[in-house]
Amino acid sequence: MSDEEDTTILLSGKNEDNEKISATVVVRKPASTSDSNVIDVTSRSHVTILLASFVAVLGGLAFGYDMGIITSIMLQIKDTFELTCMEQHVICSTWFIGAIIASFVGGIVVDGCGRRWTICCTASLLVLGSVVSTLATSYPLLLCGRLVGGFAGALSAVAQCIYAAEISEPQSRGRAVLFHQLGVAAGLLLSSIAGTGSDTQWRMVVWLSAIPAIIEGLVALIFLPDSPQFRLLQTSQNLQTKPSPTGCALGNLAETLLLAFGLVFLQQFSGRPAALYYAPRVFLLLGVCPDATFTVAAIILNVIKVGAVSLSLCVVDKIGRRPSLIVGVTCMMTSIALLGLISAMEENEVDLSLNPAVKPCGNMEMGESVPVLPSGRSYHYAAGIGMSSPLLPTGVPPPFPLLPTPVSLVGGDPYASESPWCPVSVDTSLSPSLRYLALFALICYEIAYSFGFGPVTWLLLTEIFPASVKGRAVSLTTSLHWFADLIIPATFTYFISAISLEGVFFCHSVVCLNAIFFVFLFIPETGGKSLHQIVQGIKSMSYKTRMFQNLQGLPCLSKSTWLQQKARQYRQVSHATVESTII
Repeated sequence: MSDEEDTTILLSGKNEDNEKISATVVVRKPASTSDSNVIDVTSRSHVTILLASFVAVLGGLAFGYDMGIITSIMLQIKDTFELTCMEQHVICSTWFIGAIIASFVGGIVVDGCGRRWTICCTASLLVLGSVVSTLATSYPLLLCGRLVGGFAGALSAVAQCIYAAEISEPQSRGRAVLFHQLGVAAGLLLSSIAGTGSDTQWRMVVWLSAIPAIIEGLVALIFLPDSPQFRLLQTSQNLQTKPSPTGCALGNLAETLLLAFGLVFLQQFSGRPAALYYAPRVFLLLGVCPDATFTVAAIILNVIKVGAVSLSLCVVDKIGRRPSLIVGVTCMMTSIALLGLISAMEENEVDLSLNPAVKPCGNMEMGESVPVLPSGRSYHYAAGIGMSSPLLPTGVPPPFPLLPTPVSLVGGDPYASESPWCPVSVDTSLSPSLRYLALFALICYEIAYSFGFGPVTWLLLTEIFPASVKGRAVSLTTSLHWFADLIIPATFTYFISAISLEGVFFCHSVVCLNAIFFVFLFIPETGGKSLHQIVQGIKSMSYKTRMFQNLQGLPCLSKSTWLQQKARQYRQVSHATVESTII
């Protein structure tokens, strides 16, 4: 049974009124029995999915590039407008303010106007924001361009992922959604490369995000149809067949929202900013020049991100969502704990600013003393974007949060050497083997995050909500994402000064451990199921029933009679209160 037929069942329900019009609601025409017609229908379906994947990649490319490029060229923008540290902070934060606005109001657009039209409109807005930022002659005009870009980018990500999930078949839905995530990773990589030169003309690179956005909007407008779910929703609204929500349905939706919020919360606090904060230090220990450390770390980690997302795209439909998350988070927990041990072994003062030639912004510019950690070692840091960038002010959020947060992207220093590798004297007590072990742990963490928690979270968000509220539910859930991207970098250095860098690493390792339990106990497996089957399964099974059933999956508890009784007990309660129609 296809998702289109499932959505018809989902909307029609079982009452008498809906049965009378169920034949009218079904919009699928029976296929002809001739071979030529069958081939034509199949080929058109394949072409639609191929075009949808192409649009998803372009949308992600424009989204990731527009998000990351501003930090790559901040030094040039600072010189053009003679910006203060606070103004630099506001420029970088404005994009995320626009994303937060989109998370609260954009879902209404996705559900009201449709996924396809939202994609077209957000592509136009992204072009507008890029052009305004490029042609900006003043600081306020640049802020307007960044605000529009953030709003369009966040709303585009929601619409793209939902459309890809609804247009694809159950057995290939994971791959279709992750094409957008692959485009985002590629956009971040391109943004880290585009602004590396010290003589980069920032106006020439800002507008480049408009090119994939223009192609995306034209292809979506001309060639892509509306998703089957949205067409059926429109039909049911025109025929006034949409059932009114009941208390049970609203309670089930609230439970699903809590499940989604818990997943996003654990994803955001699983330690990615901490690992990226320490990344330049790792590359410095391996011989990278201080002036090139940020650029080298950005490019290398973004290349790894593209490869890990590609791997996830290939296997997520085969191994399932839960195994991908559990394997990825387990590797993240181990890697970040290892980074904590290695950082704790450094007995000497650790300089995380890496570039003393550049005067840092933020509190240190105002004459405040360097924080001394409880371990007795002082951490020199310059506040930056998720890491210790000496070029940016305190509290600037990382350029890519949700879906994988990238390292800070800082342009090269005018006086940097031609080669990124140079013999530098690093004050550290770590042996060469421990330095390479730190690099190995950092790479493993990046691979694990970009394989599991980063992209699969977006995939699950597009699958677990009913079609009629999916746009609003996913948008509302991503608000936590964008808020975390503003709060975590702004408070990160204070946590380091309070509990030390290794303490932060160990705390995130504990969060990863909790994430493993959360995913194993409460997250349903959605691979290979239609969207209707997923929503029905979540509705008909309480979280307690799912928890007991998942516990029975453990070999040591598979024969537990107590768990079997509890699972049956809560399943009976759930079926006694379940309704025949999902809103």
